[in-house]
Amino acid sequence: MLVSVVPFEEEHYKVLSTLENENELDIWNDIHRNDSVHVMFNRTKSSWLMPLFETLHMKPELMFNDVQQLLDQEEAVFRAQARSGSPRGIQDSFYSYTQLSDWLNQMAAAYPQLAKLQSIGKTYENRDIWLIKLTSNSGAATKKTAFLDFGIHAREWISPATGAYIINELLTKYASGGDAKTILDSWELHIVPVLNPDGYEYSHTRDRMWRKNRKVVSGTCVGVDLNRNFGYKWNTGGSSSSACADTFHGGSPMSENEAKAMENYMTPRQWTTYLTFHSYGQWWFTNWGYTTVDPPQYALLKQKSAIGANAIKSVNGRSYTIGSSAQILYVASGGSEDWTRGTLNILHSYCLELPPTGGTGFIAPVSEIKKTGAETYVGVVAFLKSF
Repeated sequence: MLVSVVPFEEEHYKVLSTLENENELDIWNDIHRNDSVHVMFNRTKSSWLMPLFETLHMKPELMFNDVQQLLDQEEAVFRAQARSGSPRGIQDSFYSYTQLSDWLNQMAAAYPQLAKLQSIGKTYENRDIWLIKLTSNSGAATKKTAFLDFGIHAREWISPATGAYIINELLTKYASGGDAKTILDSWELHIVPVLNPDGYEYSHTRDRMWRKNRKVVSGTCVGVDLNRNFGYKWNTGGSSSSACADTFHGGSPMSENEAKAMENYMTPRQWTTYLTFHSYGQWWFTNWGYTTVDPPQYALLKQKSAIGANAIKSVNGRSYTIGSSAQILYVASGGSEDWTRGTLNILHSYCLELPPTGGTGFIAPVSEIKKTGAETYVGVVAFLKSF
């Protein structure tokens, strides 16, 4: 079952974190003070969890009595699509890792003047971590550089789908001019559509709610939370040392193949901006996740975020909240945007949490691919054009 609770003091944060670390529940969205936090747990635990939340005055409310029913409905849509025999486009389906890999290769072959595809590393299960570099041969002599990654958490399917949407828009619309041409004539975009291929594939084939990668950590525990594994201020709060926990930070900073692949690719190069895309909640976070202290040039970071967020809102009316994640939510160390800011010194390092703010959460309907993709593309374009 999926239940909404409202934490409003530090004790509530500790209770939720402890329950998650002990695998009593699964926190879906980011823990936010005085706002709805969505927690999933087995119905057999409701007899003690619901009274606990009531006693703590956390206003527990049932959102979905049967999450499995949501998963079954999602699976039924995929089966119906498969039975129809009609080809499923990149904007009409949540592609598996293999389908996405094939599509990237097709796009790189179809647009050789604009796209170059390479593997920047291998996962624990030996899958390629694909990076597609998008830029034109014309325009500025010295181009600005952006690194964008998607799908660091396996179950956040709308993230890789949005990354693919952005790639598709830029490549297919370049020839007709407009924003696609403006961006690719002035920027090099280095895009990783799925940073966590093993976890993403596992979420498609075995466990839809899987979050981490798939490295075997111990006899019974599998996976590291990649967004707690990055090396700047690693393990200083908001992550778990328990190997079975969803927020397990790994045995050491940058221990995971996926983090190392980013490190090896990004470190030798100069970057104008870094964007990482998660779901869900509709947040545009600046760096610092590890501390509630203002990040350097905080006013400028919020100003840039607002340009993107306002453009997003202009499409479908959906609002994003702006600020540092530690100030708005709670401290979480080991995030990629803190590492790109703190270690690589990329001032403009941001994390976007894509829609929704509630509803079915991670289990977004296929119709969200175009809706979220379109507004995010507009927001990213406006953000990039502001440099």
